[in-house]
Amino acid sequence: MTPPPAAERRALDGWRPVLAAGVLAALAVFAVWGSLSPVPVIHDEWAYWLQADQYAHLHWSVASPPVPEFFEQFYVLVRPVFAAKYPPGYAMMIAPGFALGLPALMPLLIAGATGALVFALARRVAGNGAGALTWVLWLGTSANLRFRAAYFSETTTSFCWLLAWWALLEWRATRRARWMVVLALSIGWGAITRPATMFVFAIPVAVVVLRDVVATKRWRQLVIGVAAGTLVLGVLPLWSAATTGSWRTTPLALYTRQYLPFDVPGYTVDSTPPQRVLPPEMERMRSRLRELKRDQVVTPEWVTALLRTVHLLYGVFGGWRLPFLLAFVFGLWRIGAMGWFALGTSGLLVAAYLLQAQTSDWLLYYLEVTPVLAFTAAVGTARLLGSVRSNAAPGWAGPAVGLGLIGLLVTDVAVARGRLSRMSAETRLFREGVAKLPKKPNVVFVRYAPRRDIDIALVENRGMLQDAESWIVHDRGVDNLRLYALANGRTAYVFVEATGTFYEARP
Repeated sequence: MTPPPAAERRALDGWRPVLAAGVLAALAVFAVWGSLSPVPVIHDEWAYWLQADQYAHLHWSVASPPVPEFFEQFYVLVRPVFAAKYPPGYAMMIAPGFALGLPALMPLLIAGATGALVFALARRVAGNGAGALTWVLWLGTSANLRFRAAYFSETTTSFCWLLAWWALLEWRATRRARWMVVLALSIGWGAITRPATMFVFAIPVAVVVLRDVVATKRWRQLVIGVAAGTLVLGVLPLWSAATTGSWRTTPLALYTRQYLPFDVPGYTVDSTPPQRVLPPEMERMRSRLRELKRDQVVTPEWVTALLRTVHLLYGVFGGWRLPFLLAFVFGLWRIGAMGWFALGTSGLLVAAYLLQAQTSDWLLYYLEVTPVLAFTAAVGTARLLGSVRSNAAPGWAGPAVGLGLIGLLVTDVAVARGRLSRMSAETRLFREGVAKLPKKPNVVFVRYAPRRDIDIALVENRGMLQDAESWIVHDRGVDNLRLYALANGRTAYVFVEATGTFYEARP
């Protein structure tokens, strides 16, 4: 690649542009969210919300709610305790924000740190121009903005991937033990967040580290790294024992047995009946998940792989990024050994998730991959434009391109904000209505409309249930009297989704 002009090097060298990349990434996500205390939208987010709220109050779980069937929500245990099924890494990361009353604080900081690393890593490997373009192509993708303006654990593992790669590069460059520790801690924290994702990531990293350790005889550093990673992994049996009562049984495994015995990786459909009965509106969702699993089993693997790859590439290179898909193909021959290492790791992740039933357009599982695809396209673009630069392009060309890209990013943010606003509208209005109810504490019985979006639920609760101003529960008709008798004087309200109205119930 032709070296960039001195002015460009000065503008993008040093720590200031890295900081700017992080701040701007956080601001973009904040602009999509529009609040430091946004409510979740879909089931998974509410489960993490509940979990982080409990961790902020220094509880792994709380007591099972009275009459648990009223409190059923996806991915949350209601017996023998009230707790989310998910490994604890992500909720532990965002719990400080919940303790401060600012739930979005930590996700925004994670987004900022990730944006800084995207630019810093790409700049380190391929130069300033490729680093800046990688950041631009990564930040504004619809999946990136959508899933970062949300409560999803993949935001943490994507950060852990990038931090671990940076630590690996530093360790190989300096052979300092502290970078081995950072590498191990990054992988360990990712493993207590999304174990399968980090197992896939750790395989190629382990090959490189072991090869280097054997060559340099730095066995002591390897032992230190393994010890650091093992210390973090020790959180998992502690989490299990404190939640299920046994370090051998994770909340995830217990939830799967109780609710979704078929929802496990692989190509068979477990016919074991679930242990718990769900309300009708939740049973519709369970039936759809079961059908997804059956579809995965009967669909040829190559078809599944092709569809998911096409959706992934479209998610990264759709819209105004479409010309960069050609640059991506060209970049495959130009990214070098480190680029192929990252791309190969990304390919392993995509292949591993072929075992998981999902719709082909559900790109959340590949959030860790998007920076690598953006980097490959940026390198290809830099190579393709190298001849233009050598032919003395006009001085105004660079600033004009930069301004154009900024304008497109602003458009991306506006589109993502509008989409999220539409998705969250019903939930937001419902929560605002609950907050305005005149009598507190209360219990709100939700009477769902017959036809509705089953991905979005209204019956979702904070983790510290006993102290909550409002309990949000399923309307079960005359059976509501059973919960009301145990509600400790809470005022009863009914919310009718079909009309969007609340009324006070008088048992």
